[in-house]
Parts: sequence; structure tokens; C-alpha cells
Amino acid sequence: MKIGFKYLIIAIILIVGLYLRLNNLHETTTFTADQEWLAFKAKEVLSGNFVTLGPVTSIGNFSIGPWFIYLWSTFGIFSQNAPITGAYLSVFLGMLTIIGMFLFVGYFIDKKISYIILFLVSISSNLIFWDQIPWAPSLFYLSQIVLLSGAYMVTKNKIGYLLLVIGFVMGFSSHFGIILSLISILIYFVFAKPVKIDLKIFLITTLILFVGLLPNFIFDLTHNFTNLKKIIDIANGDKFKYFVSFNNIINILSVHTASLIYPRNNITFDHIVIKSLLALSLANAVRLLRNKKFKNLSLLLLITAIFPAILFYFLQGKFSEYYLLMTVPSLIFLFTLFLKNFVNNKLILIPVVIIAIYLNFRQLSNRYVPWNLSAKENIVKEIIKIGGHDNYGISLTTSLGNNFGFKFIFDYYEIKADIPPKKGETKIFSIIIPEGFDGMVGMKDFDGIGLIWQGI
Repeated sequence: MKIGFKYLIIAIILIVGLYLRLNNLHETTTFTADQEWLAFKAKEVLSGNFVTLGPVTSIGNFSIGPWFIYLWSTFGIFSQNAPITGAYLSVFLGMLTIIGMFLFVGYFIDKKISYIILFLVSISSNLIFWDQIPWAPSLFYLSQIVLLSGAYMVTKNKIGYLLLVIGFVMGFSSHFGIILSLISILIYFVFAKPVKIDLKIFLITTLILFVGLLPNFIFDLTHNFTNLKKIIDIANGDKFKYFVSFNNIINILSVHTASLIYPRNNITFDHIVIKSLLALSLANAVRLLRNKKFKNLSLLLLITAIFPAILFYFLQGKFSEYYLLMTVPSLIFLFTLFLKNFVNNKLILIPVVIIAIYLNFRQLSNRYVPWNLSAKENIVKEIIKIGGHDNYGISLTTSLGNNFGFKFIFDYYEIKADIPPKKGETKIFSIIIPEGFDGMVGMKDFDGIGLIWQGI
């Protein structure tokens, strides 16, 4: 393949992936509690305030690093920190993840199969849905790829230590799961000995780690190590009520493995297909443990995919299955190792790609996000159209906390209303989520959100 043609193919595939992620983004992205919190924090940064903590984890109320907020605020410079800002950032990180997967596969597995994987991850409905959600974990897959690259390289090259630290710092501002990923990699190092680190690399990695974790250090130094104590408390007691059954773990791992070519999990046949692909991918990786070229890579991917799952099963109550997102890059690369066996077999590879195109585009065409960002913005624009920017009250009649997000959107569109309405107020808007909740029906419906004007 000539160099010019190769780059043309890469560019075309990336453009397709970008288009699929940006298409109808306002209608396919959400803006709820996580997004609202991040948007307000980004606004603080744009106002000149130094943010030291990132979002709170779902376990232990431990706060991760704040660098995702700074990325959000950087994009906010160009978008005036509009509600859609985080979605653009998430798509951008998703595109970097696609490139990261392409480079990982090309360098460490096979150059030919890397183009197939580039195409599959670009059109993957599961990854597209993920990339359209603006929250800190949008950074996690990319950080995990960098972490895996460093762990694999460090057995041969000292540069791997730099990638390890960079991946960890990125992940620490994305998701608490990076701690468990690091534990998996330390287990891998028991079997695959890393090269000896020299003073120069040690100092550089220490500096990267210090700068990356500096905001959290500053917070803890000025707050009696409150945040650090929370992460220690996570290991004490069984305070949470999650339960992850063995079958559910297998099902989640199967979905993550097969989603590139088979993004369905509805009927018995689907379950058979995706679990078979997981079994074949794992069996192939075990077989490659006797292959000199792929021994270490297979071992790394197996440990980083299986260890978290085992940990989740035995630490019932500590984590939800959502934390298994850390296994996604490893499982995709395990599947890539399996798919590599057919890279020269067009009779198998072409039908697989065709099936992947059909199923993924079918999933995309059926995509519907109720209470999406566009619906909430249209509600606000309708309020301004009818009542102006002030001199009225707004009641939020909601179920299960679905009012989240409106505070920031009201603020962005400069609505100055009484929320909730003051006693005796006669000009009131009622926002009903979901439409029809408690028997209330709006005069207009915006993707599941009802609006009532009770003014005079």
C-alpha cells in the first residue's frame, strides 16, 4: 500500500467516524447532573479560579483529578462554555481513542488488521454512543490505551515508564477505575519483568506524576488530607449495595468484546454469539502465551481484562458492573488478536465487516435519547419566547431527579426566574419530566419533556 493512499484511507475512515459522532449531536447527547457539575466547574476556571478536585466517585465520595475540567474549559473558550461544550470535548477524545487503538494495533499486533480495527471502532455504535456522552470517563479509554502501551513497552524499553505515568495521570482525572487498572499491571509485572529504570527517566516520571496530581495534593494539604482519607475508607467495611453476579460479569465482558462487529444483546442467539466471541478471544490469547512474539502482550491483556472481573466478583458491594469499563480496550485488543488469524482470509473477513456495518448502522438509526440536550434547550427557548427572561416562576415536576441540567441551561440563556415559584405567583412555567408524570400533560412535548404555561 503506497504511503499517500494509506493516509487517504485513514483520513476517510476518521472523517466517517467524526461525522457519525457529530451527526445530530444535540439530539443524541445528554445534559444531566454530571454534565451540569462539570459545566459550572469549567465556568469557574474560565473566571480565573483554580479548581483542585474533579468529580466525586460513586463509591466513597473520593474526588478524582480535575484535568478533565480544564479540558472542558479549554473547549469552552471557543464555545462560550455553551451546554454542548462537553459533548464536543467527548467526541474529540473519542477520535483520539480511535487513533490510539489504531496505533496500538499497528505497532504491537499487525499493521494489516489495524486498518480493519480503525474502521470498526470508527463505526462502532457502542463507542459512538459513549463518545456522545460528556463526562470525565470520556477520557478513560484513551488513558487506558496509553497505560497498556506503557506496560507492554516497559519490558523492553525505558520509555514505557513515561507512558505508564502519563496514562495513570490521565486516568486519575477520568475515573477511579485507573487505580484497579494499575493493580492489574503490577500483577503483570510479576510475570513480565520490566527493564531497570535509570535516574533520568525516574526524575521525568516523578515530575509528570507530581504535576499531574498536584491539584489533589494542594487540596489535601489545605484540608487535613480529607480526600486521601476517603480513598483509604473505601477499603474498610462493605458499605455499598451493589451486586454483580458471575453471569452478569460474563455478559458484560462478552458485550465489550463483541460490540465492534455484533452490537446486539437482546435474544438468546445474541447471547450465544457474543459469549462465543469472548470465549474464542480468550482461548486464542491463552494459546498465544506460548508464542514468543505475542506472549507478553497476551498476558497483559488477559490480566487487565480478567483480574478486574474477578475482583468485582469477590468484592461484592464495593463496585458496580459499570466499573468494568476499564476492561474495554483490553477486550477489544484480545478480539483483535483473534481476528488477526483471518486477516488474509477474505471469505471470512469480508462477511464479518459487512455484518458489522449493517448491525452498527442499524443501531445508530434506532438511536433515541429522551430528555436530550436539544429538548432541554428548546424548552428554555420556548420559555423565553413566551415569557421573556424574567418576572415569572418555574416549577420542575420531575421523577427520579431528571431536573438536573436546567440550572446551568437557565444560567447560560440568562433566564432570571423564581425556581421554585414564589407563593401567590400567577405567571408560572411547569416543566414536566417525563411528560405525563403524575397525570400532568404539557401544552408542548420536547422529546419526553412537557411544558405548561400558567401565566395570564
